[in-house]
Amino acid sequence: EAVAAAVRIARAATGRERVVTCGYHGWHDWCQTDPAVPAAIRGLRSTIPFNDVEAVAYAADAGPPPAAFVVEPVVDGSPDPAWLVALRDVTAGRGSVLVFDEIKTAFRVALGGAAERWGVVPDLSVVGKALANGFPLAAVAGRRDVMEAATHSWISSTLATEWVSLAAARAVIDTYRRDDVCGTLELIGRVWLDGLHGLAGRYRDVVAAARGVPTMCYLEFLTERAGAAVARSMAHRGVLFKRNAYNFVSLAHTARLVEDVLGQLDGSLADVEAAC
Repeated sequence: EAVAAAVRIARAATGRERVVTCGYHGWHDWCQTDPAVPAAIRGLRSTIPFNDVEAVAYAADAGPPPAAFVVEPVVDGSPDPAWLVALRDVTAGRGSVLVFDEIKTAFRVALGGAAERWGVVPDLSVVGKALANGFPLAAVAGRRDVMEAATHSWISSTLATEWVSLAAARAVIDTYRRDDVCGTLELIGRVWLDGLHGLAGRYRDVVAAARGVPTMCYLEFLTERAGAAVARSMAHRGVLFKRNAYNFVSLAHTARLVEDVLGQLDGSLADVEAAC
């Protein structure tokens, strides 16, 4: 919902309609190719591959000038700094709004998300999830002149006056100010990702690869069936395991706990491989 609001702000700010995307931005009509979405709406969006520098300018010029480029700055790995710079340069040169969808990356790869970690500042940034530690809260932030366009549109939310989430967000930010949360996630996540890489190499009949960065990574399975079987097996072992992107580490996890889960995952993968 927050990313949809950012797109509406970008369209109001530019007077344009077309949007270029990279990554997953929710289930709303503006960013889906579902046949239930009207063709006219589907036709307003095009996509670019992650980390493809040349595709940025090509997409910008492949139709009417875009209102916005909306990208997830981390998809299956770290962004190429040249790709982020190309996004910044192309959007600035063509009067488009650069939107970073930092729903997953803010408070994780850095407190300020990918924009802080890799030093490329978008026009709008969308944050959520960890912002309120699971409570229903997301936010759109950005340049004042772009944000003022929100006053020329209608943006609302059922939970817009829900104050508990704001209290949770304040507690989250206080925790980040007190503790090196992102540094801890990086250390624990490295144990997790290294373990996933080891398992991916050992169970090639089940796993295609381990992907991502330490703070947000996962196993890519060869088939949906294999992933579902591993998730079921892990549940029987007392572990809730997501069968696709992502299995996040959190501040509640320790290196020992992660190693224990890797051991359980080893057993589940062995069982699934034996059943193949």
